[in-house]
Amino acid sequence: MREREYRRLLADRLGADSVNSYVANCRRVERELAINLDNADLSDAGIAALVSRLRGSGIPDKSVNNCRSALRAYAELGTSYQAAPSAPPAARGPMTITREQRESWSAGTASSPFNSWLADRVRDAQGQLDLDRLHDLAAEYGVDRRQEYRNLNPGQQRMSLGNILRRLVPKSEYDGHSPAAAAPSAEPRQAQIGESAPDAQQVTAPDRKAPALEVEAPRRESVRQASVGELLGLYGEIMDELRARSVVRTGNSPVGDYAELLFAEAFGWSLEANSASGHDATDAGGLRYQIKGRRLSSLTASRQLGAIRRLHDHTFDYLAAVLFDARFKVLRAVVIPHDIVAARARRSDHTNSWTFLLDDRVWGDKGVRDATADLAVAASRL
Repeated sequence: MREREYRRLLADRLGADSVNSYVANCRRVERELAINLDNADLSDAGIAALVSRLRGSGIPDKSVNNCRSALRAYAELGTSYQAAPSAPPAARGPMTITREQRESWSAGTASSPFNSWLADRVRDAQGQLDLDRLHDLAAEYGVDRRQEYRNLNPGQQRMSLGNILRRLVPKSEYDGHSPAAAAPSAEPRQAQIGESAPDAQQVTAPDRKAPALEVEAPRRESVRQASVGELLGLYGEIMDELRARSVVRTGNSPVGDYAELLFAEAFGWSLEANSASGHDATDAGGLRYQIKGRRLSSLTASRQLGAIRRLHDHTFDYLAAVLFDARFKVLRAVVIPHDIVAARARRSDHTNSWTFLLDDRVWGDKGVRDATADLAVAASRL
């Protein structure tokens, strides 16, 4: 087991106690099953087989679930898989992309210098995405995700690797790169970082008055190139500072939407429409999940989740919840059966709902699944 590399991988996602726990669970798997994880099959099917062997050895379900999460995280190191070629990959549910998300991406990101450069490197002669070229390009920058992303569709692989490469590729490689270079456009080119802004007359039609901020500032360009995690971290810092200056009074944030995105990405769930009653996502088997998130601005912040309504109408089968730190880093995540939620929740007559406190004892209940590593991995892909 490559403990040093494993700890380094986890340190970017988890706290020190969780890192030690994951390492200990991997060591336990090696000890109980008399194997070396570096020589083991850590594909989805391989991990399922190891989990089955652990259960057969009499290990409690809670410990088995913890070991499974640790194994999934260890697979991120790129361990050589040795699964039989005939073994079919695990099915993955669809990732829903709304029309608004697609239009926003097309308008603000698709034509950026980085994406134009990436498109030229990974498309074939017919202009179609070539996955071999995509993974070969990633390998040039030390990224090997062929095995890990084998169950993702081409678009998801392009999105995930694109986000990784955006942080690794030097800006000098793609600065100024644009498809407009081959076919001049009537529209003015946006100023790039490091360039001086041209005069308004140079970028504005003669019969049109130029807005005061016609040329995009370097800061906005750098924001467009940041990862989702970096943007959320920056958002958290900004909200804290605005609250400290009494500009805002609440911590309203995209916690709920981000929690839903991470669970859907981690487990392949299909997100429901906003009008869905009582649950936010379903899996391939039709099980329903209500998803909650909580951002902890400090270690002593309340872990009480948002209101749960119609609890006893059984509108969901599982409650999926995640705790974030102040910069939206995944602290802990869990999937809880409905019966445990009903037993622990407290009625609030004032709001006609139920409240649920996500304290550490929840992870000790039978049937509860620790999803911390799964969500941390999903966050690293965005």
